[in-house]
Amino acid sequence: MLYLVPTPLGNLEDITQRALHVLGRMKTVYCEDTRRTRTLLTHFGIGAATFRYDDHDPRGVERIVERLKAGEDLALVSDSGTPVISDPGLRLVSRARAEGVPVVSLPGPCAAATAVAGSGFPGDSFVFLGFLPRSDGKRRKALESAAALEKTIVVYESPHRIVDLLKTAQAVLGPTAKAAVARELSKVYEEWLFGSPEEIAATLGGRDKILGEFVAVFGTHGEDHQTDEGR
Repeated sequence: MLYLVPTPLGNLEDITQRALHVLGRMKTVYCEDTRRTRTLLTHFGIGAATFRYDDHDPRGVERIVERLKAGEDLALVSDSGTPVISDPGLRLVSRARAEGVPVVSLPGPCAAATAVAGSGFPGDSFVFLGFLPRSDGKRRKALESAAALEKTIVVYESPHRIVDLLKTAQAVLGPTAKAAVARELSKVYEEWLFGSPEEIAATLGGRDKILGEFVAVFGTHGEDHQTDEGR
């Protein structure tokens, strides 16, 4: 059986009891970065062996599937958050399903859901784009397609490209666009920025250095947005 086990975005207290129980039963855990996962497992006293998983290694995927078909229980984790959701795991899950191997996906931390819930924008239906292409043209096209659905839009972005993303979003979504940008969710230096994409781009662009991982949430139709101070 293959277990997909979400891991904390940053705050170790966010790991679930079920995740710890499953990982504690595993002899082998596949992961993005063995050093990072080893640190997590050691913190919780879990001695499973760790092996790197690569979605772009078909032979590696097949070796894991063969182990699963032979009756082994294996776990897959991301560096943070839920496997497959803008993280490795899709090819393994697809192959396991195709071979009739049971897959158990545990609920747990997900940066997209966490950011939408705290953004103040509608969360009953939203468009999750993950990491957008680096090309400005492709990035613009992806945002245009999402905006046409008239839903809240969620994007992951690195510190190196967040300002460019926000500028493109302002151009695509128009003058009424609003954004909530979360940096380092659940970590010590968690930060939220609210305003138009252009305003947030100016704030970040004025810093000496931009650090951390970002989740950008865009309201496409000028929804009323209230910060904590305004409630």
